[in-house]
Amino acid sequence: MSSSCLKCYDFSSVDDHAAQFPRNMVTSLDQLAYDLTSPWETETEKFRAIFTWLHHNIAYDADAFFCGNVQASTPESTLDSGLAVCDGYAGLFLSLAERSGLQAMKITGHGKGFGYIPTEAGGPVPQYQGNHAWNCALMDGEWRLIDSCWGAGAVDASGFRKRFTPTWFTSTNAEFGKRHYPEDPAYQLISDEDGGPVSWEDYILEPEGPLLFNDFYTNDFSPQFVQPSTKYIQSGTWVSFHLFKLCEHLSTAEADNFVRVVSLPDGSRTPLTLNDSGGWSATVYMPAGEGEVSLFYVTQIGGKDATGLTVKDYTAAVGRKAMHFGGLCKWTLI
Repeated sequence: MSSSCLKCYDFSSVDDHAAQFPRNMVTSLDQLAYDLTSPWETETEKFRAIFTWLHHNIAYDADAFFCGNVQASTPESTLDSGLAVCDGYAGLFLSLAERSGLQAMKITGHGKGFGYIPTEAGGPVPQYQGNHAWNCALMDGEWRLIDSCWGAGAVDASGFRKRFTPTWFTSTNAEFGKRHYPEDPAYQLISDEDGGPVSWEDYILEPEGPLLFNDFYTNDFSPQFVQPSTKYIQSGTWVSFHLFKLCEHLSTAEADNFVRVVSLPDGSRTPLTLNDSGGWSATVYMPAGEGEVSLFYVTQIGGKDATGLTVKDYTAAVGRKAMHFGGLCKWTLI
């Protein structure tokens, strides 16, 4: 495991195993910890089993969160209720790890999650305020950061949406730190070579990025290298769009099974093509005015699955065949 890249490692066997232990059948935390982790040789796989089990069995307590009625929890109470906020997820993750003989800690700090409002450019630096909890874990000789709460799903105005998001298990510490700031900055775990540690001011004042949809993550694209990197795009200019896979080990040839297009407010679409750096790019003129600029991928064409579609085939079909699209990311044109 130590020689494998975490981003492209195949965890399917671990994830399938973790789904075999429904919460209502669990007799004790000790037994659950043993059942989840005992089949695996590496610490990384053991931690992954715990991470995945929490997605399947613990739901975010959105009612308590929205009502301002969040109560203190223990690993036992979280297991019993099947409900938690971030602290409950982190506490149960830690408890299962320790019962499995693994080294982990619970970290508290600030997270750019639901309700986060970016600071306006030129405005005062907001005072630090903690609102989130996650874990750090010693995984086969390397301390890494894990957020099992965000890995289990997401909260929006309508409540909790259960959605497995393994990027919060596989992110580098520098990537993780884009949306997490620990109360003790030492727990950023970012080396000087990777630009760390980051100050609170730099973290909280970083410009907001584009909106990334779930398909962006499930298609293994890198949020760190998507361009443009900020939410707002200036109208009346030429803008370059770039998209890359999570890591260099993921085959570009195998991944190039879909056509991806930049969609403008006027309805025009420009396909991305392979670039010299192993990703996909397009340079597009932004028309005057305001609106949304989106990056889509073609899912169906002429009523058929669009897997394997080429840019040439797409271009020939424009205006001649019906198409369906999936969303990857979105910017705001100003």
